[in-house]
Amino acid sequence: MQAAIKTINAVGLKEIHAFLVDNHKLGGDHFDTSMLRAWAAEAEFSLSEGNDAGIEIKAYDSVHGCTQTFTVSDAGIDTEFVEIDE
Repeated sequence: MQAAIKTINAVGLKEIHAFLVDNHKLGGDHFDTSMLRAWAAEAEFSLSEGNDAGIEIKAYDSVHGCTQTFTVSDAGIDTEFVEIDE
């Protein structure tokens, strides 16, 4: 039996960064690679739960004053199939 392992790739990290640039109060320069990977981990967790690769900026961190959500595109997600023992 195979399982699909989905991870956020370099394209996805760029998409997340662009979203943060446009929507987060701290701006894009605030977020280094390790911080972007943390946002990607949130999207990967969402995928592992059977949902889309979504992330969310809380209202108090948003330049818009309301919660902002973003979904990483299919181009930003790598899928690896691995064999699992039952």
